[in-house]
Amino acid sequence: MNIVIGNQKGGVGKSTLCILFANYLSLNHQTSCMILDMDFQSSISSLWEKDRSNFSNPPLYEVLDLELESFGKIQDKLIDANGHFIIDLPGKMDDNELVPIYKSANLVLCPFTYDKIAFESTLVFAQVIRHLSKDVPMVFLPNRVKAGVNYELKTKVHTVLSKFGTVCPEFSDRVAFQRIDTLTIPEDIHDLVKSVFGSIYNQYFI
Repeated sequence: MNIVIGNQKGGVGKSTLCILFANYLSLNHQTSCMILDMDFQSSISSLWEKDRSNFSNPPLYEVLDLELESFGKIQDKLIDANGHFIIDLPGKMDDNELVPIYKSANLVLCPFTYDKIAFESTLVFAQVIRHLSKDVPMVFLPNRVKAGVNYELKTKVHTVLSKFGTVCPEFSDRVAFQRIDTLTIPEDIHDLVKSVFGSIYNQYFI
């Protein structure tokens, strides 16, 4: 399965949730997976290499640092390979090299935040994905939600995005998300991660 994690908006937590999702699949379900880090910042592959140097534990999965234009060269290999490929994309949509990646997706995960700019970017992203693929499941992940804040757009956001896919329970804004690695799920967010990703796993992986 090809799982694309994307949004037109940067800074919504795509790379963080990509790592946590790969950790969740590996640790909670012993599922074979690989991350394709196609974000130009290469933050996932950098962290993965750092963890390999700092810890004696074997890696849970492989991370490949790839340019967008290289996807066509490996696409056929992904189809024949076992396991799941989680593709972390840059926060942009003005690159034709993204089209075959979007079209290859068996599942799209779209982190977003409740501010106006992020919502508008998320809506554009959803419209493009739906234009390219009418049937691919799309799951929206509310992220960095601060406790006690009244998000005025929240009801509207859920109503609009629900026309394109499923809106998951929220990821609250916690310090633990800032200190993740590619080997574990921090204790204080384990239940939250298990709950949100568990609902996705039960619906799309079983």
